[in-house]
Amino acid sequence: MVKVALTIEGDAAEVIAAIRKLAVGDSATVTPAAEDAVDVSGETNGEVTANSDTNTSPPVQEGRWTIDHVRTFWRYLAPNAQQVYHQVAHSQGYVMSRQSLLDTMGLTERQLSGQMSSVGHSVRRIRNVHNISLPHPMSFDQSSDDYKMLPDVADAIVRLNLTPTTSDS
Repeated sequence: MVKVALTIEGDAAEVIAAIRKLAVGDSATVTPAAEDAVDVSGETNGEVTANSDTNTSPPVQEGRWTIDHVRTFWRYLAPNAQQVYHQVAHSQGYVMSRQSLLDTMGLTERQLSGQMSSVGHSVRRIRNVHNISLPHPMSFDQSSDDYKMLPDVADAIVRLNLTPTTSDS
């Protein structure tokens, strides 16, 4: 698995130009089709993603999280990530400070990052299974040092009484 963390700062036009350049390569010229294929999203958690594979797959509609989406997402999550999501979903306002989460779970920041590694895969699998593009279920706000879960996702986790699976299951 390849994981790349990237921060691009500047005005919107510069950021989009930099992402397009990365998506199509340094020596390639940006064609109108390539420009249309770049999807910039993720302002809530500071991440910017580029998706240039629209030529090979049918268009996927944007959507909102439903109970069925959360149920499927939960099945795809690793037990460690389920523990994190369970904690934040049961916190007041679906917001939990990083330090509180670390203390509650007895983890270091690095261990917490490792536990969250299955989340991106799960979101992509939801896209493939349900043919829908959903916003990331939880984000990290660097300015407040908080994890914030979407209310639809947190409500579904609580209503479905989802609990982390054990490694014995």
